[in-house]
Amino acid sequence: MDQITTEKPTILVVDDNRGVLDFLILLLSKHEFCGIGASSGAQCLEIVREQPIDLIILDVMMPVMDGLQVCQERKKIAPEIPVILLTARDNMITRAAAMELGVSEFVAKPVNNRDLLNRVRTQLRSVEWEKANEQAFSKIVAPAAATKH
Repeated sequence: MDQITTEKPTILVVDDNRGVLDFLILLLSKHEFCGIGASSGAQCLEIVREQPIDLIILDVMMPVMDGLQVCQERKKIAPEIPVILLTARDNMITRAAAMELGVSEFVAKPVNNRDLLNRVRTQLRSVEWEKANEQAFSKIVAPAAATKH
């Protein structure tokens, strides 16, 4: 029997602006999510290494380590975690670089709450769908491989 989880998905919000960070965590927690925060790229990567994260909402413009640099490092340690990139300057160069680093979605600031929540749900459903497909595929392939011997 498949296990059904009732845990809230954990969303890591990364923004150096404390007001934005607190607001997004509150927004997520008022819906069906567990929002946790990081105020720097280094803090984000530390959290990703230490605990399970279902999705990252990441600001592009941050001091020391910007969002694209964070994506580059995240890709090495946890490439399976989807990333929604928040950007005040939405341009094709940033989008192209981010897509190469595995960014799933882009949201322009100021954030439209409903749009962001819809994108979060879409990304989480996509991850669940991929996991279900992998499980179904392994149930088909493993028995088939065993019968060939």
